[in-house]
Amino acid sequence: MSGESEDKLNYYNYFTEIEEAFVRRRGAPMLISPLDWALIEQWKQMGIPLHIVLRSIDKCFDSYDERLRHGRKINTLLYCQQEVLASYREYLESQVGAAVNGVSAGDGALFTKQRLMEYLTSCREGLSAALLGANDSLKEALERALGRLGEVISVLDKAPAIDAERLEHELTAIEEDLYEQMKCAVGAEQIEILRKEAERKMRSHKKRMEKEVYEQTVDKYVINRLRELYRVPRLSLFYMS
Repeated sequence: MSGESEDKLNYYNYFTEIEEAFVRRRGAPMLISPLDWALIEQWKQMGIPLHIVLRSIDKCFDSYDERLRHGRKINTLLYCQQEVLASYREYLESQVGAAVNGVSAGDGALFTKQRLMEYLTSCREGLSAALLGANDSLKEALERALGRLGEVISVLDKAPAIDAERLEHELTAIEEDLYEQMKCAVGAEQIEILRKEAERKMRSHKKRMEKEVYEQTVDKYVINRLRELYRVPRLSLFYMS
């Protein structure tokens, strides 16, 4: 199977494929951290194809010698960050003029309308549950998100064909609006606490990360922690099982 075909088949399982590969190579049951999830999301948003990430993880584990590190294991995907970025740069150089990953309208064929409707209905139920426990500063944003998601479901239900790219764009827009409102609801002081928490976890890796990637990973960590705090579900099709 070619890398391009593999990317398409695994596109919406991007996160779980990476998690499973990392846990399998580590050789011990564990859950990856919120910081690792933030890093995976950053790779996804950068457009790094799945097969590049999986190959980089394998390469890192293949070259890691626990004997030289007194039996220490690789406990975070941050260890693979530089290899992922280096492999991606090599991939881009070999694909000059070619499209690198991404959703197209044709990708909608990977899903049936029934599966999408079930997923979006589940997302709406999750938002409704979050609304019940939300404070006043977040209720308006959740109600707005529910309204917009309802419109998306209605359009999808009547559409003769699935446009996955447009659907993902609309869901992402709803998520981003919610994230901004969650930041406002929790307050600047708490945001700073979460940023410090992320920075402590990343201290030993900061020197090996590009500044932009580092800042974006910290931001993603904060967002993930806010989602946990307010129990706001993910809407992106990447989380569709």
